[in-house]
Amino acid sequence: MRTSYIVSIVVALLVILGIVQVVRPVAPPTVSASVPASTQIAGTGPALPWPQGVQADVGIPGVGIWPQHGPSQAEPIGSLAKMMTAYLVLKAHPLSQFQNGPTLTVTPADVQLLQQDASSHQSVLPVAAGEKISERTLLEGLLVPSGNNAATMLAQWVGGSVAKFTAEMNAEAKTLGLNNTHFNGPVGLSAATVSTAADQLKLASIIMENPVVRQIVAMPQLTTDGQLVYNYNYLIGHQGITGVKTGSTTQSGGCVVLSTDKTVGGHTLTIYASVLGQPATSPQGQVWAALDAANALLKATDKVVGEHTVVTQGEVFGHIDAGWQSPVPLVAAKSAALLGWPGMSYTLHLTTHVPQGNTMAAGTVVGALTVHAGSQTVTVPVKTAESLKAPTYAYRLKR
Repeated sequence: MRTSYIVSIVVALLVILGIVQVVRPVAPPTVSASVPASTQIAGTGPALPWPQGVQADVGIPGVGIWPQHGPSQAEPIGSLAKMMTAYLVLKAHPLSQFQNGPTLTVTPADVQLLQQDASSHQSVLPVAAGEKISERTLLEGLLVPSGNNAATMLAQWVGGSVAKFTAEMNAEAKTLGLNNTHFNGPVGLSAATVSTAADQLKLASIIMENPVVRQIVAMPQLTTDGQLVYNYNYLIGHQGITGVKTGSTTQSGGCVVLSTDKTVGGHTLTIYASVLGQPATSPQGQVWAALDAANALLKATDKVVGEHTVVTQGEVFGHIDAGWQSPVPLVAAKSAALLGWPGMSYTLHLTTHVPQGNTMAAGTVVGALTVHAGSQTVTVPVKTAESLKAPTYAYRLKR
């Protein structure tokens, strides 16, 4: 009698325990991600024809930039300094593509400046005393024949003096993140005006956002004061070259930033190549050597840039883990591509928002995968590849 009573109590306790186990809330499912923080576009990175012994850089702003090649220290850049001169002039006095801007009257002092520059074989923009000359014409003279007198005239007009304008150039360099750049005047003739290939590529990409600059630097020649003057960049208008600026002094060697446009997947990209310090036996030879080196980089880069699939539909990027069944794969709902080249780095980030409850149909969107490179951002929905079923009674009793 006593034994059967004890058995009854044990059975009752087991029933109660079973009921408690069945009705007790089940721990919610958890998400485990299998996403690397960063990775690279598949394939072997291209071997570019870097010039020997000098610094150079190449890249596509908004897509990716190669690390600077060659020496890393800042060095003289010659007339590449005029890119910043043009940038500050247009910042102070913006122009549309169809405007010429304010008109300046050429003074006897301006003519004297022209004569001084020309006598020392500097690049000049021809001007005459009393001539009415527009902001746009001065900018053309600055960027096409690389007129040193045009640079000085613009600096005096915008800054009030060359010294004040130079201070503005250096302040703007800091603002733009050109951390290895220093200007000693708007012309670039001084060896104290220094920069790096990476900084000059960055500056060129910034000024080329201005359509007026794009128009001017694409001009192979210019007629002013009845004279025809030519762009030192003999590649302008050929082989797809659209800009940007050359420079050459005894101290700087041949310097250049070149640009070309490429259409990939419906997107127009501008590829830039910069070369500093290219040696040669003459100033003209320095520029030609720098142009050839930069053009070789552009051509090689153009061949490898394309649209690359970086996420494949159905690719697994994580799981929903529940104790009562095997993990439920989380997969990309669609494929995604980036513009770039083999070996280019990009980042991945998975965010999830798993719905409440212990069941989920296959195909339920539970998050998003963000892919990022340069200014490119692609977001892909992430969904369940299988259904998440309700916990079984056996699981509830055994947990």
